[in-house]
Amino acid sequence: MDITLPFPAVAAATLLGFLVFLYFLRLKSTRIQSNSCKKTAPEAGGTWPVIGHLHLLGGPQPPHVVLDNMADKYGPIFTIKVGLRRALVVSTWEYAKECLTTNDKPFANRPKTLATELLAFDRTLFAFSTYGPYWRQVRKITTLELLSNRRLDMFKTVRESEVRTSVKGLYSLWERNQNSSNKQVVVEMKRWFGDITLNVILRIIVGKSVGYMTTDVEEERTGRWKQALRDFSI
Repeated sequence: MDITLPFPAVAAATLLGFLVFLYFLRLKSTRIQSNSCKKTAPEAGGTWPVIGHLHLLGGPQPPHVVLDNMADKYGPIFTIKVGLRRALVVSTWEYAKECLTTNDKPFANRPKTLATELLAFDRTLFAFSTYGPYWRQVRKITTLELLSNRRLDMFKTVRESEVRTSVKGLYSLWERNQNSSNKQVVVEMKRWFGDITLNVILRIIVGKSVGYMTTDVEEERTGRWKQALRDFSI
């Protein structure tokens, strides 16, 4: 049995369907326009293929001076390319508060790269793990057990002892050069502070330091330690 709808009903149904189609089409176009109109932070100029802005950060000027000059040119918030990845740079405390306090969870994740997967034990190291229950637990252990005031006070004598030893090492270098024609002693402070940090860590972990390269024996021993640490890291 065939049922034939009257023409006005067919026309009304067709018109209603067409209006619904236009409504969803309009809604989709509005969303696309709103997404395209979202403000994005400007990207700093001077980028190179593959390396991005690394050539600027590794130039003669310190990285913080380079970023400060970029902030004067592009504003308090902009992006740079660290290799192939974009990085957001903020230079005011208001934007830093928005990123690190108000919206700290979205910014807590680390980018997933092949390097962190292979070298960071599938991103399980604290500095490279993604935000989640594991990261929160490790952070809790680090804050309460490793970096707590009680733990730092326990190793206060180690830090003071290594600082005294380092100053004595500087004095012994100066004393040995008094008999030479050039009585001035040139000290590479970057390496010296690095040796203090290394010796404090070794005293805490293994209970023994490697010295401050004031003698040939200490220099050879420190060189072997540093080479072993580099080999382990690689």
